[in-house]
Parts: sequence; structure tokens; C-alpha cells
Amino acid sequence: MKKKDEQIVIERYSSRYLQHGYSPLTLGWDKGKQDLRYSILFEDYNLEGKSILDIGCGFGDANKIIRQSTENYTYLGVDLVGELIEKAEELYAGSSNIRFIQGNFLDLDLNEKFDIVVCSGMFNFKLVDSDNYTFIHRVIEKAVKYATEGVSCDFLSNKVDVQYEHTFHSDPSIVLNMAYDFSRNVVLKNNYMPFEFSLGIFLEQSFSTDDTIFNRFKNERDYYRFY
Repeated sequence: MKKKDEQIVIERYSSRYLQHGYSPLTLGWDKGKQDLRYSILFEDYNLEGKSILDIGCGFGDANKIIRQSTENYTYLGVDLVGELIEKAEELYAGSSNIRFIQGNFLDLDLNEKFDIVVCSGMFNFKLVDSDNYTFIHRVIEKAVKYATEGVSCDFLSNKVDVQYEHTFHSDPSIVLNMAYDFSRNVVLKNNYMPFEFSLGIFLEQSFSTDDTIFNRFKNERDYYRFY
């Protein structure tokens, strides 16, 4: 993301925060489905004891969903907008397992690995000085380098009735093709909202030549009941 687009993002969310304060409206979620999005991003993982990186974390609301599964986890949230990070640090001030960093994810060197990396809502705005698909690929590529288990992101779909001038609607086929740059073990979900989808990239790709089924799939599901 170039500096012009970076400044536009900062100004957009800073002005919304002045208007709405701590609210999903500040983050652009006006239909009350923010929790559902995070639930979808996390549903393919066992969160117990895991380390989680949340890119474009906003107020750190992912923690509300994680805590429904476990209190035993560590979390780092990264966001470009200083006001959002300040509020997130205030909200989770008493939680030693939760940290936040203000900055552009693509410019940061975090010097640590995470089991799971998620990114929600970061790709929803049309960039004015950068190519959106190039930006998406760069973020995913860097996220994969930090992840040991997997990366999950969500997107607005271009399979919609209406597209607004300021929003970016990704083509699911293009995004899915990007995922195969990093793993053969991927999933694209468009079964929870008609005009949004999520992408999961799982870094464990091993399988047995006897059945050619991903070991990750076998370990997490009782698939043997079908045989």
C-alpha cells in the first residue's frame, strides 16, 4: 500500500472514530455481522493454546470470539490507525496475553511466529494509488511467512447485485488462485453470506499415499465414519 492510500485509510477510520467511538460503525460494519466474520475465520482451527496474529485488528474484537473457545491463547493485533490501537489497548489493558502494535503490517518486522494469522475487512476498500490484487497478494504472502498453521482472510465478493465506487469486490477465482501459490490445502467459503467470502490457507499439506487425504483433515474430523 502506497503512502497516499495509507493516509486515506487513516483519515477514513480516524474520522469515523470521532463520529461513532467504540462501535462496529467505526470499522464500517453496519449490519451487526462482525462476530460472524471472525467466527468463520477461526472455525477451522483449534484455538486452545495457540498464538494468533490479527492484521487490521481494529479494536481487537476478535478476542471476543476467541474467548468463546478458550482463555489459553496469546494474541497480537496490528492496525494502521493509532486511535483504534489506543482504544484496543484500553479495552484489554488487564490481559497479559493480548498485545497491540500500531503500524503498516507490510512495513513491520515482528520477529516472531504465530500459529494462526487472520485478516478481516482489510481488503474491502478500493485503493486509489495501488493495485488491489497486488496488495492482497503481498499481505497474504507476508502473513504466510509468519504463520505455522494457517492464514484466513475475508473479502467482499464481486458476485453481487451492487458495487459501490469506494469498495473493492474481489473475484473469488482470482483470490483462490493466489492461495495455491502458498499451499494445496486451501478452502474458499461462500456459504454464510451471499456477497462475501473467506479464504483459508493451511500450511500442513502432508497426506498418506494410501488414501491421498490430507492428514490435517483426518486429524480434525471423524472422517472414518464414512468408510
